[in-house]
Amino acid sequence: MRLGWIATTLDTQHDDFDDVEGQGAIPIIHDQDITVSEARLSLDVGLTARFGASLVLPFRVVSTRIRYLDGGGTSVDLVNESTHHRNETLNGIADPMLLGSYARSGFTVRLGASLPIGRTENDPFMNDDVPHQHIQLGTGTVNPVLSLSYGYTFGKWRASGVLFTQQSFYENSKGYYPGDRYAAGVSLRRALGPWSVRGGLEVQGETYERWNGVRYTEEGNQGRIDAMVAAGASYAMTADLSIDLALKVPFINHVVGGQLNMPALLEIGASYAFGKAAPPPAAAHEDEHEHGDEHGDEHAEHGQHGDGTVVPPLDMTGADVADLGSKGSAVELTPVPGKITIFDFWAPWCVPCKTLEPALVEMAKANPSGIALRRIDIVDWETPVVAQHLTPKGFSLPHVKIYSATGELVFEQSSGPGKLQSMIESIRALAGNTAHITVDQRGFSPANVTVPRGVPVTLRFTRTSAKGCGTEVLMTVDGKPIKKDLPLDQPVELTLTFSTAGVINYACAMDMMRGTITVR
Repeated sequence: MRLGWIATTLDTQHDDFDDVEGQGAIPIIHDQDITVSEARLSLDVGLTARFGASLVLPFRVVSTRIRYLDGGGTSVDLVNESTHHRNETLNGIADPMLLGSYARSGFTVRLGASLPIGRTENDPFMNDDVPHQHIQLGTGTVNPVLSLSYGYTFGKWRASGVLFTQQSFYENSKGYYPGDRYAAGVSLRRALGPWSVRGGLEVQGETYERWNGVRYTEEGNQGRIDAMVAAGASYAMTADLSIDLALKVPFINHVVGGQLNMPALLEIGASYAFGKAAPPPAAAHEDEHEHGDEHGDEHAEHGQHGDGTVVPPLDMTGADVADLGSKGSAVELTPVPGKITIFDFWAPWCVPCKTLEPALVEMAKANPSGIALRRIDIVDWETPVVAQHLTPKGFSLPHVKIYSATGELVFEQSSGPGKLQSMIESIRALAGNTAHITVDQRGFSPANVTVPRGVPVTLRFTRTSAKGCGTEVLMTVDGKPIKKDLPLDQPVELTLTFSTAGVINYACAMDMMRGTITVR
């Protein structure tokens, strides 16, 4: 989900002949300042590995201020109020867009339509002698929308390009036939720790409008084209939340029938990913938004965190640990025959990944003949491996997938806020190690662990508080009741083999605190 705000100021002038107070009918210049801003709420949803859907809801504010100048540039007053221009502010919902998308091999195609929600004015040329409005918040028509984008990641850089069009095919009930819209852009992005910076070029154009089949050349939209350089920066506050700032400066402003000056266009936005879909676009017609850093080919074992802090390298001596595939590329997950295979999806900017990795390496070192650890660097949320393995089911980072020694998928989970330790304990149990469970007045922590079926698993309970009912633990496994005392501050181990898959409940002596064991 992304909330963005876009704003710019425009200045346009055109010649006229009107009745001026104290001077009579003379040539004058209409000098109009226009401030345009738009807030956009965007929602992108990954439906499958390849298909997605997007909804964009815009709210627009247009403020106009007008001055009338004589030939010497002096401000004058008209005898009669202009029917074309006023000092006013218009606001309201503009036409939303509903899009479907398909992504493959770096290409993304989006196809959909704008919906006729925004307000349109009556034909301003029907009553030219009364005040009327040429500013439209909507089109009043359903207009097809198509965009094609491509992104390519090389090292710490990402290049991307996009083509966009919105076509009009009929006039609305008021006789308004909007112009077609076109846009194209290229950009280059570079990761710098939690920051990423980008620059590029954009071109936007619009064809002329018509009213009741007539193209008017005196007022209204007669067509335009803009070309601008763009620069921006994004900051990943967390793996899910990022903020973005962009500035676009035109070097071509061409308006048919008049002169338009636009000094710059400012964009501010914030993105938040639920479950885990890729963050929505960073700006209009821009299809890439990544949370990267310049960790490059380094991982935690190479001795540097994303913030530049030097840490001791991990000792992997004797462990079956390997990086899988090239960075960000699609990869098939093939379990190692005869071993429990742990697939670790990570990225250099993912802070919880740096906590999870030492635990996974520790498990692999403890059982080198039985555990294989395979790591996949996703690089950012726009890479093929993300579309292949994470986006379809809304997974986030860190993400772990575990196959048994017989090649059966027994565990797949992403860690949410505050759940990393619980996930680590479940992985330890699945890997044939000990699952550590703490007991205090609040209950069992983690409240659930996942264990494999048919192999010995050790549950290690440690009671750390004299309060509560956690003086013993009771459960039933394969029809056999088990009761174990839990002395204060003394670890107690239960080594069990669970023969059937399912969920086993356990509790304290008074059944006031409960936990679960998921057998897979």
